[in-house]
Parts: sequence; structure tokens; C-alpha cells
Amino acid sequence: MSLTRPDQEYAPAPGLAQRWANRYIQGYFRRHPALTAPNPQALKRTRRWIITWAAVAGMISGTLIGGAEWWMREFATDNWNALSLREQLPYWAGYMAVAGSITALEIGFLYWNALRGVASITRLAGLHYGQTEPLEPDIQLTVHGVSRVALEYPSPGNLIYGVDPHAYLGGWRITARALLYRLKISLSSFLLRLLLRRLLGRLTLRGFLPVLTGPLYAVWNAWIAARIIQEAYLQARGPALVKQLMATLADSDAPTRRLVAQGVGELIMRNQHPHPNLVLLLARLLDSLPDKPQAIDVDWPTTLHDYAQLTNPPRHTLLSALTQTALLSGTYRGSRKRFLKEVFATCQTPLLETDVKAQQQRLLSGEVP
Repeated sequence: MSLTRPDQEYAPAPGLAQRWANRYIQGYFRRHPALTAPNPQALKRTRRWIITWAAVAGMISGTLIGGAEWWMREFATDNWNALSLREQLPYWAGYMAVAGSITALEIGFLYWNALRGVASITRLAGLHYGQTEPLEPDIQLTVHGVSRVALEYPSPGNLIYGVDPHAYLGGWRITARALLYRLKISLSSFLLRLLLRRLLGRLTLRGFLPVLTGPLYAVWNAWIAARIIQEAYLQARGPALVKQLMATLADSDAPTRRLVAQGVGELIMRNQHPHPNLVLLLARLLDSLPDKPQAIDVDWPTTLHDYAQLTNPPRHTLLSALTQTALLSGTYRGSRKRFLKEVFATCQTPLLETDVKAQQQRLLSGEVP
């Protein structure tokens, strides 16, 4: 392991699909020069088009699949309801073949749209990269991260500088979670379609099946695309924000930076995911310590005790750094919200949620948090 190669720590052995996705994104970077700062107008425009194309794919897919079932019931036979299940099987087999083909094409397009989208969003977010020379390790780490987002890959299970992202997630849940991540788009679309067909099959609205399923699939696809884009944008902002955060910690002493590193490790475990921004931040923190440890052993009870002993200004520095750390890995909710509440309570400092949300808004809008 190397503190100068966080990309290899995050993805020591990327799979074939991820390597292909990485090459696609790097090829996009070679064709398009990096920006000096985020471009809010272009970001909004690109985000709108990515979501629109995902919605159009869902609209077309839903209409075709819903229409195929409606045609099968209304025109394939004279009296569908009079057919026994055995007699219906050939029709259902043909329908499933058509629906499966349409779904496969839709999923392929969605993956391509997501990959093209994260490449564009990453550039427009202001990621600094060179067009001709090999990508720096920090940028390569971001490329690994956004490619996994586009492919809907699960969290890497390897240790990150000694931190186990799945420390709080053991046994069969790890396997189940990985499987659900890999099937997220296809499985969720299939279940949605099965549910709709089941419900509409009991209603008098069956004739409106193509009209109803198209918009619902469009909304579903748009929601998934929006989530992918937001995560890609956050990861693209990561290297610059980590650099800014480390600059604010430059004047702090080594024990304070060590306590911040403990908080980063704990947050990785609570998120159950080594967010690329946190991987980069942890590498920078460990590299800033006098002994430059290659790994960290997170001892949260002891760390909380040390937090409680802090006085200002180190306490203010710690709380500010951990607030930015939490926002670097996602929105202020869930495990990140519980983490900050515990840390602020331990330090006997009120957590001003309005300030945290305002800081989050500035971060997502491209401003310095």
C-alpha cells in the first residue's frame, strides 16, 4: 500500500467492465480539455439532457412492453380469458422474449448514458487533469469512483489503509448487498414491471397499460440518472475540496490531524462504503503525520474520549474538518447525520443543522464550503 497511490488502494484489481469504463472516461478527457472551475450553466444543461434521455428510454421501453401485453390479450386470440394457463404459456413465452429484448436494450442504453454522463459531469465540475500525460493518482482515483457509479457497482470490500468498510456489515448481508447492487437497474425495472402488470391485471384499466407504464418507467429512469449524476459531481469535486481541507489543517498539530483521521476511518465504516473522497482525504492525513503510518487502527471509544478532552481552538478545527468530511461523502442524512450528532455531542457543542445544510448547498453548487 502507498499513501501516494490512493487509486491503487481503492481499486487494486478493477474488473474488465470497470477497466473499459475507465478507458472510456480517459478517452473523453483526452478529447476535451479540463476547465479551470466548475461551469454551473453547462452542468445544469448537461444534467437536464442526461436525465431526459434516461426518461425517454423508459418511456419508449414502458410503452412497447405495455403495448405488447395489451396486444397479446386483445388481438392474439379471440377470447384470452377463456384460455387455460397451459394454453396461455406459448403467448407468455413470446411476450417475455419481446419484453426481455426491449429491457436488455434499455439497460444497455442506460449504462451508456450514465457513463457518458459521468464523464461530462466530471469535466464540467472542474476536475483538473492533463489531456496528454497520464492521470495523476488523485484523478485516477476519481475516475475509478465515477466509473463504478456509472456501472452501479457495489462498494469495494478491500481494506482501505487498514479500515474495513464492511466492519459493521457482516455475514450473508455482504453477499446479498453485492448481488442487489449488480442487479439494481435490471432487477428494479423488472420488479416495477411485474408489480404494474399484476395490479393493472385486476383493474379495468388494462387497455391503458401502454399509456400508464411509459410515464412510470420514465420517472423511474430519471430518478436513477439524477442520483448517479449527483454522486459523480460530488466525487469530481473531491480532489479540490480535499486540498482545501488539508490547507485548513496545515497549522494544526499532529494529534489533531490524527484525531481527524480516526473520524474519517469511522465514517468509512459507518457509510459501509469507501467513498473516493474519503480515501483521498485519509491518505493525505496519514501522509501529513510525522511517522507517516501506512494504515490506521480505528478505536472509536478511545477517540471519542479524546474528542471530549479537546479545548478550543483544536476542538473547533476538529469539528469543522469532520463536518466537511461528512459532506464529502454524501448528503447530510443517515449515517453521516448520526455521526456528526455524536461527535458534536461528545464535544459538548451544539450542532447547527441549518449551517450544515447551507454548507452542503454551497458544496453542491460549486462554491467553497
